[in-house]
Amino acid sequence: MTNSIARQAAAGAILATLTAVAAHVLGVQQLLRMPGILLYLPAALVGAVIGVTRLRPLLWISAATVALICVVVAYSPVVSNLARPLIRRDPIPNSVDAIAVLSGGLTPDGMMRSVTLDRLLTGLALARSGVAPNLVVSRESRSFDGMVVSDSIDQRRILGLAQPSAQVVFVDSVLTTRTEALRMKAVAQARGWSTVAVVTSPMHTRRACATFEAVGFKVICVPADARDSGLPDGSVGADRLRAFQSWLYETFASSSYRRRGWIP
Repeated sequence: MTNSIARQAAAGAILATLTAVAAHVLGVQQLLRMPGILLYLPAALVGAVIGVTRLRPLLWISAATVALICVVVAYSPVVSNLARPLIRRDPIPNSVDAIAVLSGGLTPDGMMRSVTLDRLLTGLALARSGVAPNLVVSRESRSFDGMVVSDSIDQRRILGLAQPSAQVVFVDSVLTTRTEALRMKAVAQARGWSTVAVVTSPMHTRRACATFEAVGFKVICVPADARDSGLPDGSVGADRLRAFQSWLYETFASSSYRRRGWIP
């Protein structure tokens, strides 16, 4: 009897942990806004408890559901269809007052994440084409293991290589798209700017541009060239799964922004 209970608890713990891993791959973890806290151990403990009860079929149902979603996302273009309503691409006029490049995260060693680099390179390409005489770039600072790290050095390195003719203005300590919009609005008001080309990741465009419009900007929305977006036909499964993570996050974030009245 004791051995049977132990086996059931172990099976429940293993199944629940694997379900948590698959859910992490789909992007559920980032919705908690606690990236440093993994759910594997809590899932194992809950699974062990459920595994010895009559509720154990729930573990199989949960695992099967998450596994099916992973397979569908990885092996089909479903995420491309889901993402389409989130992407906004406006015609680019001959000139705007400034190009606003939004941040997308940094690593513990102070490097821009690939999302941020994609946005910066797209902004630099716009500046080189002469669309705007001003380039506004968000800089992030984060605490990792008690140390404050910034991506400012990495950004300056890329800007030094590109040597843009546009004047570069940095906006520091951004935490959310909302704070980016407010800080950039303060910069724009001080310089008399009203129209900006907002450059961000494709699935972030609709929420980001609506946020900037809500604080008073006239916005031209520009999706960045994303090298591993997972949206084009022929994308590999790993990229499609990352795209699903972005879709899931943006769906929840857009809903949150609407509830707070930050976007229509």
